[in-house]
Amino acid sequence: MSLPKYNPTNSQERLGVNAVAEAIARLGQIWRETSIADVGIDGQIEFVSSEGFATGKMVAVQIKSGPSFFKESEGDWVFYPEEKHRFYWERYPLPVLIIIHNPDTNLSYWVDARQCLRSARESDPKGIRIPKKNILQTTDSGTLFEGFAASEQHLMSHEELLDFLIRSRCDNASFPVSYFNLFCSGLTNICRSIYFGMDVAVTVAEQTLFNQNSEFGVGVGDSEHNFLFGYLKFLVHQNIADIDFSDCMIDWYDRQMQPSFLAPLTSRGKALVKLIHELEEKLKSEGKIEDTGGLHAAQESFVQVVFTPSEINRIDLINKVKNEYLNSKIKNF
Repeated sequence: MSLPKYNPTNSQERLGVNAVAEAIARLGQIWRETSIADVGIDGQIEFVSSEGFATGKMVAVQIKSGPSFFKESEGDWVFYPEEKHRFYWERYPLPVLIIIHNPDTNLSYWVDARQCLRSARESDPKGIRIPKKNILQTTDSGTLFEGFAASEQHLMSHEELLDFLIRSRCDNASFPVSYFNLFCSGLTNICRSIYFGMDVAVTVAEQTLFNQNSEFGVGVGDSEHNFLFGYLKFLVHQNIADIDFSDCMIDWYDRQMQPSFLAPLTSRGKALVKLIHELEEKLKSEGKIEDTGGLHAAQESFVQVVFTPSEINRIDLINKVKNEYLNSKIKNF
C-alpha cells in the first residue's frame, strides 16, 4: 500500500511565501496572502505610513521560489513567465511585484513586472530582468513603494489643498508657474477632468512673462522639470485626479520626458474646483479683483490634437491605406 507523496516543490513555494511575509512584516507593511483562487497573484502589500496609517495604496505580488530561478548571470536575474501570465500582469489594475526567493541564501529579489511589461524596454522579449540590487530583505518601504505613487503625505483638507496649490511656485524667475496655474489652466471637460502637458506649462509661463513685461524668455531645465513632475505626484498623492501613474512613469523614467495625461477629477478634485469658485466670488464681492463676467479662474479649456501642415497630409495617407485595404478585401472575397 502506497501513501500520498509530498512534493518538495510545495516546501520551496512555502519558504518563498514565508520569507516575503516576514520581510514585509519587518518593514511594518501589511501583507495579505491570497488564500483561494490564486491565478497569478499570491498576495497584496498595502503601504503603511511611518505614522502607522494604512493608506489604501497597494501592490500585487507573485512569488517564485527555488534555485532554478538563480542561474549564474553576470548581470541581473532573468525571470521567464508564461505568456498567459505576461498578459495577465500587464493588464492588472495594480502594480505587480515579481519576487523570486532563493532558499539557499534566504534572500528575495523584486521588480515591478507590470511596469517592465508595459514599458517594453527589455532586451529579452520573453524575460523580465530582476536587478540583483533589489534585495527585499534590505529594501526600505520608501524604496519598495517609490514607483507606485505611495507617499508619506497626509491627505490635506480642501482648504489646505488650495493653500498648497497657490504657494507651490517654481523658483526660476523665467518660469513663473505655480501648481495653482497648472491646475486651473488644465481643467477641461466641463471641469470634470484635468489635462497636463508641457504645452500647458510653457503657455502659462509665456503669458505670465508677457504680462510682467519681462525681457526674459521661458527657461526650462532639470529643476523646472522636477517641479512639474512634483505637481503630477501631488495630484496622485492627494487623490485629486485618477491618473495612470504607471504610464507616467514610462515617460518620466524610460523616455526621460515630461508625462502628459487627461484624467478625470476625483470627488476631492471637484471639491477643490468648487472652493476656487467660492474664493473668486469672495474676492470679487470685496472689490479686490474686477468682475470678469463669464470668465472664471477654474473654468474648462478645450483640448485638441494640433495638426501641422505635414499632419494634414497624413490624413490623406491614412485614407489611402484604409481604401486600399478595403479594396483588397473586396477582391479576395
